Amino acid sequence: MAILSRRSMMRGFLAGGVGVSVGVPLLDCFLNENGTALAADGAKVPIRFGTYFWGLGLTHGPNRWVPTKTGMGYELPPEIASLKGLEKKVTVFSGLRIHLDGKPNVQHHTGHASILSGEAPPQGGQFQHASFDTTLADEIGGGARFRSLECAPYGSNISYSTRTGKSFSTPEVSPISLYTRIFGEGFQDPNADTWTPSKDAMLRKSVLSAVTDQRQALAAQVGAADKLRLDQYYTSVRQMEEQLSAELTKPAKCESCVVPASPEENPRSSEITRINHNSKLMADLMAMAVACNQTKIFNVCHSNAGSGAYLPGDSKIYHLHTHDEAVDPKLGYQPNSAKLASLHFQGYADFIRAFEAIKEGDGTLLDNCLIMGFSDTGNARTHATDNIPMFFAGKAGGRHKAGQHISAGGEPVTRVSLTAQQLVGLPIGEFGHGAMKTGKAFSELIA
Repeated sequence: MAILSRRSMMRGFLAGGVGVSVGVPLLDCFLNENGTALAADGAKVPIRFGTYFWGLGLTHGPNRWVPTKTGMGYELPPEIASLKGLEKKVTVFSGLRIHLDGKPNVQHHTGHASILSGEAPPQGGQFQHASFDTTLADEIGGGARFRSLECAPYGSNISYSTRTGKSFSTPEVSPISLYTRIFGEGFQDPNADTWTPSKDAMLRKSVLSAVTDQRQALAAQVGAADKLRLDQYYTSVRQMEEQLSAELTKPAKCESCVVPASPEENPRSSEITRINHNSKLMADLMAMAVACNQTKIFNVCHSNAGSGAYLPGDSKIYHLHTHDEAVDPKLGYQPNSAKLASLHFQGYADFIRAFEAIKEGDGTLLDNCLIMGFSDTGNARTHATDNIPMFFAGKAGGRHKAGQHISAGGEPVTRVSLTAQQLVGLPIGEFGHGAMKTGKAFSELIA
């Protein structure tokens, strides 16, 4: 049996006897006991799914974001007024909450972790389970160049998409980096008159194929923890193989696909209008990535859970406003916090407009998507885990009876997560764990 070390390589041979090698990830068996020392063709249009997260919820105040009318034909309170014109394609959820199962409310973490993984975490920095977007990526993400794409207009390396609950996907943090990822090396214009497979892509695919047997042999030599780590590593390898296969296959014509020009270079900034400017640029790029069949799954982190965004000319960030700003006795809410909440939500509205602007089939790209918008808290001032704002945008290929306001009355957020998965076609009957486990989708939303 071969002796493993951190320098171990999986080796194979290409045709003609050319040797190749592929490294392995950092495994427990490479560390000391403390883990510190390194040792338009008529085909059916697919349904796409995306998440859009923003931090610190919406304002806890009279008629700020919750419509007074339930069902169809809801009105738009001030903080979601940026949805004007899209009401018939957006469902609003209010009254949802996190059931903690005796666990602490981990500030700026419990909310989104529970929504995405189905269980409240006992501590920060990790989820109890994979985020459900990765399950959808495995189920419906095939056939596209990228299994999923992540971006963060806020400009920090924050993503809440995870397969292990411990490590998270790395997002693109600027419009330029997102453009390069999608439309740079390896991109093939589906409407181009000529097509030639990339020699570089052919070589990389051959390298991965050459070490298949050694991947299997390596798995037999390691412990349980390393097997999990290898499984995660091989998942990324499989995704690379799929990406290379897409690059080596002539893409089908796509009327909706128009290759965009490279965006302008913008400095990273936590000033909210700059975040929203970058978010709009990234929205256009992500929408076109979906239209060009580069991905079917995407995740956006507009701002992190403890948002450090600030208003132009203001010396205090959003997070501090939510805690320090006094409630105006006449208004009944915190005015600066409310302004920032509206601007954060505007990022979501602008994002879905980019999808609505692209014609696809007999409708729009948004009609063939489900984009779930959500935050981490209800009342940011108290880090409340009730009345967390959540939204569905898009018609999911006609499956989503959009345009409703659902008042959930204290039901768990996992009901929304389950409904989302069913709307995009996942054959799943229940979602969540413990008190958050549910088999009750919002059937009134499913056509």
